[in-house]
Formats: sequence, C-alpha cells, structure tokens
Amino acid sequence: MVNFDFSGKTAVVLGSGRGIGEAIVTLFAESGADVYIADLMIENCEAVKAKLVSKGYSAHTVKVDVSKYDEVYAALAKAKKETGHLDIVINNAGIVVLSSFLDATEQEIHNLINVNLMGANNGMQAALKLMIPQNSGKIVNTASFAGRHALKQGFAHYGMTKAGVIYLTEAAAYTGAPYNINVNAICPGIIRSAMWEKILDSYADAGQDRETS
Repeated sequence: MVNFDFSGKTAVVLGSGRGIGEAIVTLFAESGADVYIADLMIENCEAVKAKLVSKGYSAHTVKVDVSKYDEVYAALAKAKKETGHLDIVINNAGIVVLSSFLDATEQEIHNLINVNLMGANNGMQAALKLMIPQNSGKIVNTASFAGRHALKQGFAHYGMTKAGVIYLTEAAAYTGAPYNINVNAICPGIIRSAMWEKILDSYADAGQDRETS
C-alpha cells in the first residue's frame, strides 16, 4: 500500500460531495491535507465533512457551481486566504447525459459543456491565477477514457467534453510550467460510483425491455 503525506498542504476538490470526488478528498484528508469539499450539493459536502471530522481530520465545505467562474474563483480564494496557500486543486465535477448522437438535445449538450468542460476550464483558470503568485501548485482534472476513444452509443457529447478537458489540460500545463505548477488529467474508466450505478441500471433496464418486447 502506498503511503501519501500531504501534511501542511491545502487541497480543494471540486465535485467532491460523492463518488470519485469523495474518495479523493477523503484520501487527502487521511494523508494530512487541510481539505475543502466543494460541490453544488452542499448537503452532500456536509455529510462528507462530518465523516472526516469525526475521525479527527481537518475539513471545510463550500458550495460552488463550477459552471460559474466567479463562484469557482471565490471558493479557491477562500481556501487560500484561510490557510495562506493553495497547493492542490482537483477539477472533478461532472455530469453524464445518455443520448445518442442524433437524439441529444441542444440543452443536454449545453449542460454537458457548462459542467464538464467549462467547469474544468474555470477551475484551471482560477487555480492558476491564485497559484502563479506563490510559484507552486498542482492541478489535476478528471477526464475520461471516453475522451480518448469514441464509444458506440450514448456518450458522444459526454466524450466530446472530456476530450476538450484533455486538450485544455495540455494547454494549461504550458501556462503553469514556468511557475512550477503541474497540470495533469486522469482518464478513468467505469468506476461504480452512485452516478455510474444509475447509468448501468438504465442499460440493464433497457436490455430487459428489449428482451420482453
């Protein structure tokens, strides 16, 4: 087992009220970081905080809509002001809309872009602006295997946004490099989080419908 030591570090995880984000923020807390649990669903943030605080870890919550740059910047600035530095930002917020390429509505596509792509963009821009003056920092974006390989059905526009995240990660890495700021992305496959359980259930239901029709 790998042991991590983030003692004295401030870590903000955007989209950490559940699922992968909750697991990430929990690991940072267990490894000594002062963590900020940031999510639009503040009740989820408070539940995660309660778990961490009950174990003696340092945790804070902040409500943020990642599609709105001002809210993202304010959340990161709050963490930096309260701790004196901003060391790690994880852009993990994301949504999935299951629609075929031909059937996806304009609103569904805009929602995916606003949360998945603009959310990551806002997180990177805000983090870089706050990290550059301190000449250090780490930024990690949650992209997806769907951003690297097109899937046969249901994920066309989701994958489009994640491909955009990968591209923006590379562009932001060039911006941060002269200031000792690393920007990277991870591309997980299917992780059985609450969000993916719903998606997998919908596929199972659809399969049952086909079999009984």
